Amino acid sequence: MKKLLNLMLLIIAFNFYAQNNAEYVFGSPTNEELNLNKYKLDSTANAVVLIDLGTTSFVNIIDEEAGIKYRRVSTTYYQKIKFFNKEDFKYATYTIPLSNKSVIKDIKAITHNNGKKTHLSEELIYEKRINKNKREVTFTMPNLKDGSVIEVEYTVITPIRFNLISWVFQSGIPTKFSQFKASIPGNYVFNRKLSGYLKLKTNTSEVKKNCFIISHFERASSCEVVTYAIENIPAFIEEEYITNKHNFISKIKFELSEYQRVNGTKVKYTSTWKDVDKNFKTNENIGGQIKKYKNFEEKIPSEIKILSTNLEKAKAVYNFIQNHYTLKEQEGIFSDINCKKAFETTLGNVGEINISLINSLKALGINAELMLISTRNNGSPTKLYPVMSDFNSLIVKTTINNKTYLLDATDKLVPFGLLPTRCLNGYGRVMNFKEPSYWLDIVPENNSKTQLSASLKLNNDGTITGKIRKASFGYDALLRRKKMLNKNDDDIISEFETQFNNLEIVNYKLSSKNDIDKPVIETLEILIENEESFTNYYLNPFLSEQIKTNPFKLENRLYPVDYGFKRKYIVNFSLEVAEGYTINSFPKSKALTLPENSGSFKLITQKINDSKITLNSTFKINKPIFYNSEYETLKILYNQVIKSQKTPIVLKRSLEKEK
Repeated sequence: MKKLLNLMLLIIAFNFYAQNNAEYVFGSPTNEELNLNKYKLDSTANAVVLIDLGTTSFVNIIDEEAGIKYRRVSTTYYQKIKFFNKEDFKYATYTIPLSNKSVIKDIKAITHNNGKKTHLSEELIYEKRINKNKREVTFTMPNLKDGSVIEVEYTVITPIRFNLISWVFQSGIPTKFSQFKASIPGNYVFNRKLSGYLKLKTNTSEVKKNCFIISHFERASSCEVVTYAIENIPAFIEEEYITNKHNFISKIKFELSEYQRVNGTKVKYTSTWKDVDKNFKTNENIGGQIKKYKNFEEKIPSEIKILSTNLEKAKAVYNFIQNHYTLKEQEGIFSDINCKKAFETTLGNVGEINISLINSLKALGINAELMLISTRNNGSPTKLYPVMSDFNSLIVKTTINNKTYLLDATDKLVPFGLLPTRCLNGYGRVMNFKEPSYWLDIVPENNSKTQLSASLKLNNDGTITGKIRKASFGYDALLRRKKMLNKNDDDIISEFETQFNNLEIVNYKLSSKNDIDKPVIETLEILIENEESFTNYYLNPFLSEQIKTNPFKLENRLYPVDYGFKRKYIVNFSLEVAEGYTINSFPKSKALTLPENSGSFKLITQKINDSKITLNSTFKINKPIFYNSEYETLKILYNQVIKSQKTPIVLKRSLEKEK
């Protein structure tokens, strides 16, 4: 085991923290908790958090050797969990993130089984370096069994940062009681942001006098003691079509707004966008790099410069930058940007690649602006005031012939005018350093669709032959290309054949796999082997476009369904049958439309005569985001689509044919 850092410090805390509303005695769970065999509010739960507490205060720490006093934030965590079975034992593994200047101390943990206690030993506690600025401590509770109760308690001491702490009330298992209490000296002012859909049961604030000594020369400061608590918290179940679950999990976040020094002067940490614009303009990594756009005049190929229109030039220079660079990983977007060096090495981070695109467009006389964004997996930036840590990426905004294009040249498979799907996250902040910055919505292109056309024939010998053409446009084309990345035709053929019984692809042709500005076109000739003597044969006309399971299963989903972009799925199917066979049954025509035409399903089947049937289907999702009030109707739409799509065409061998 890597030994934890020894804390050779004396902690002086004044009124360290007030009495918890939630009482507990560490190491002594109640008989009721030990004997609990299910959680009455969620009988399907494999585990339940019985109590989850966080208590934060400011402390003075003296390094006696160095003779230096530090002011720090100390947070003590306590959690007690009951496990009904092994399915959620993963919640008995703790990963505690730490910065270089953070210290973890007083780790205590016990597993209780039928009155027997197993203490966490020091050998089971590990510390790992993540990068130059971050590390983490991990441990897994010992001797876990069905029915175990675990208790964990530890304290983390951190520097006073812009973000005091975030307390998360909700997790993937239900919680009976969660509470966070903080004692904040009066010379610190924090903004508080509560997110999620659950209501606080406790939300109190009181002033406590003489709770914290700021320095040796000043009287003790008063503190604001705040308490937030929620009871009977349901598990957060993550379904498909969600951005970042932390956007919607119930939590409270503190952000430092203002600090008053001992001499009365104030330091403001929450700046205005005017301040941010000014700082970015003079910042060497952002504004300083954009000022050097003339350096790109000589880097742009001459064949691009002679193109006749700005749109042609913009598309060409986008492809030039896109193919020139290879993306490298980075931790942030506001440092270590050197476009000149990156261009020479052809290796760049997000900032270097997209600022190179801005500079190239400006060098061609095309106006281009930087746009700060937060990607889908990073959460949504707040609009209340600038929080630069909310942003983790930047893209390019340009307007040509009165049409706005949002661009990101970091992904070689993304065509001009389309953003990578990770960037489809609501809105961003545009800045050009000449005028005030502003918010701009990210509106994805509307041309995404998949269209499958099939023309099949049931032959005299019982085989089915024919052609299938699948065309993918817009984001569907991008996703299809990503799925086919590093796959050859044989891999793609094998993947398709495994979806069906007795189906063989006789011939396969793929068009525009590498031409990202065009749709992906796949043409297949198929053969389905059947016994000539079959009596009934079942054929699903939706083939690879059949939706088999409903992605929406929750009784009540509180957070939005975020597709990212509009979707359309079209199936055109025709089947001819040879003499001696009949079309016995088939899916019935149906039409469903959601309120305000936000989604629809239309199915038209026609039996032309005894030997031919056609089916035309269109399934549309007409907006990228559905809110929780629309969830039930969206779930019903999918259920109806699945019901129609699973109904096969039934082909019957006639009596005459049998003879």
